[in-house]
Amino acid sequence: MNGPLVTTLFTRPKARPARVRVDPLFAANGALAEALFPALLADGQGRIRQGNAAGNALLARLDTKAAANLATKISAAIDTNAAQQLEFSPSESKEAALDLFLLPFPEENLVLLLAHDVTLDRNLREALIESRQRYKTLVETASDFVWETAPDGRFCFVSSKGVLGFDADALLGRDPESLLFDASETELVLPFRTTRAMEEVELWFRDAEGKAACLSLSAQPLFDAAGAWNGARGTCRDITEMRLHQMELAQFQNRERLLLFLTRTIRDEVEPEAMLARAATAIARAAGAEGCRIVALNDTGAPGLRAEFGALPAFDAEEAALQNSETVFPIHFENPEAGLLAATSYRQQRNGLVSLWRKSPPFGKDERDLLASVAGQLGIALEQIAVHRRLLHLSTTDALTGLLNRRAFHDKLDRRFARAAKGREKAALFYLDLDNFKQTNDRRGHAAGDAALRKVGKILGQNTRSADLVARHGGDEFALWLENTNATAAGEKARAILNDAAALAEFSGGANCPLGFSIGIAVFDPDHGETLADLLGRADAAMYQAKQAGKGDWRLAGTPKGTPR
Repeated sequence: MNGPLVTTLFTRPKARPARVRVDPLFAANGALAEALFPALLADGQGRIRQGNAAGNALLARLDTKAAANLATKISAAIDTNAAQQLEFSPSESKEAALDLFLLPFPEENLVLLLAHDVTLDRNLREALIESRQRYKTLVETASDFVWETAPDGRFCFVSSKGVLGFDADALLGRDPESLLFDASETELVLPFRTTRAMEEVELWFRDAEGKAACLSLSAQPLFDAAGAWNGARGTCRDITEMRLHQMELAQFQNRERLLLFLTRTIRDEVEPEAMLARAATAIARAAGAEGCRIVALNDTGAPGLRAEFGALPAFDAEEAALQNSETVFPIHFENPEAGLLAATSYRQQRNGLVSLWRKSPPFGKDERDLLASVAGQLGIALEQIAVHRRLLHLSTTDALTGLLNRRAFHDKLDRRFARAAKGREKAALFYLDLDNFKQTNDRRGHAAGDAALRKVGKILGQNTRSADLVARHGGDEFALWLENTNATAAGEKARAILNDAAALAEFSGGANCPLGFSIGIAVFDPDHGETLADLLGRADAAMYQAKQAGKGDWRLAGTPKGTPR
């Protein structure tokens, strides 16, 4: 505001001035009539008497509350006879802001109001304050701490809250490399000494308690006016929880994949040995182990079926460790290999074990958790194998004698015959029929007959090898398949069986009807090109020849028809 008005209002002459007239200021040629800023003249009761165009526009914007507030301010200015400057809003919403000047003229009971719109200034000021606060919040949110290193590479500034459990004061002057978890990482270009911009570099540190913590660092190098490196400045964010969570998730997914593989293997693999072998391989690889062993316990609790992967230490340590009541526990093999063993169980009954081992590093919590999960699945698998074997035994075994039944014998005989033919190996097929067994049942009872049949099973078992096939062919008929046996060896075996058959005398029905064997033998020679059906026929015919010759003896079938003797 320039000109006569300022001179009139703010100049204090030495002599008392004449009374100032303010009304002419708003006349057509007055100083305030054409002013761009609002100017109003009000009386002591707050009533507006005159105003310029901008002032009248301001009046139109006043709401009821603002108008009443302005009248109060005007009255106060008259009463105090003192110029006032205050911030004023023409509406309750406070969308606009004015700097209001009140100049009282008590002689005339008038107040001159001059206004300056400071809305833009206020908004800019508030925006600046908000921007500064937002920046501060973003920095604090995006990073755990802000740091700066000096030319010697040590911390010269750390934000007030510190990091890794250290106070800011404890970090000042400290070499950041001393906080690294693994000293070998000092071979890298670290953000604290960088000469180029770096973003989100992840490093592992030790916190104030010595625990591992992962930080993500971003940094900018600092250079002096001469271009020499002068330190670095950056931010740091603790991402330990996120990385640990990702590691746990990866381990969980790895465990889930392994369990899914085991489930599918158990479901799809028919042979128990093959299923356990695949499982042992998968478990060892998933745990980063050098070897794995899976052992099923038999009905007596002794180790039975087993599968192994890798170079295997002695089994004694595992057998002894089975006495441990824990689910998963460490075991120590020879040389300094250390291992883990988990007992498998089904319905709270131990049925096997699974063990891992490697020279180093020692197994930790992750491998223990993995093995515990695997043990639970394997416990079910081993029970399924046991059930499968029991069912297979029932379906292939004669319940009375424990020998193969007729169907299982012929199923196996087909494969043995084909293998002998392909391998150019001789073998012998025995048909055995009990002599006078009907008299034993009729005169001694069926209990004695059953006891006699069980005795026969033991005699045949004692005279055969584990590779041979021994079967109750039906009723009082039995059959043998002897691997790698020629005619001479077959005759010797027949005589040995007949000698042992003397033990059946106690089950005879009478002195004139002793219980014994009639044996027919057919030797398979791959050079003859004989079929299995022909071999069976020759053995059966030889057995009837022994019967007709007076029983208690054996006969060797001749060579197949059409072949040289």
